[in-house]
Amino acid sequence: MIENEAVVIRVEQQHAWVKIRPHTPCGSCDPETGCKTVAMTRLFRGDKQEFCVSNPLDAQPGDLVRVAVADGVLLKSAMLGYGLPLVGLLVGAAIGQLAYAQVLGDFSALLGAVLGCAAAMLFLKTGRKNLMAEPVIVFRQEPGLPMLSSCKNKSTIR
Repeated sequence: MIENEAVVIRVEQQHAWVKIRPHTPCGSCDPETGCKTVAMTRLFRGDKQEFCVSNPLDAQPGDLVRVAVADGVLLKSAMLGYGLPLVGLLVGAAIGQLAYAQVLGDFSALLGAVLGCAAAMLFLKTGRKNLMAEPVIVFRQEPGLPMLSSCKNKSTIR
């Protein structure tokens, strides 16, 4: 499981909106910038900092929680996010070239590629919830106790 600490912002039925807590360097990462993966995430995340997660522990706004995602979900989402548009682009270009090459020339391949990629992106945008495992709150911090760090290597650093 991939885990990260978060703060619950609001609750809606069986789901909670959480804001991921900033990660601090633990000593096994680069001491100045911390985890390289987190740095890349900060670079590309945009303004969206709240995420909807499953809330089986009935966490309330203001609670410190630990959110987890199954191990294979990150790889699967990367493969779908990059692979499906690429396949749509190639298949669309091939179909466009085969079907309309005599009418539109090379423009048919370009048009097919754009339409194929757009169809794949639309599919990812609308059907992604069914394809991915939903992040879930696996731990709710009791008030007054310090949150345990999610960095597994912290205990080995002296």
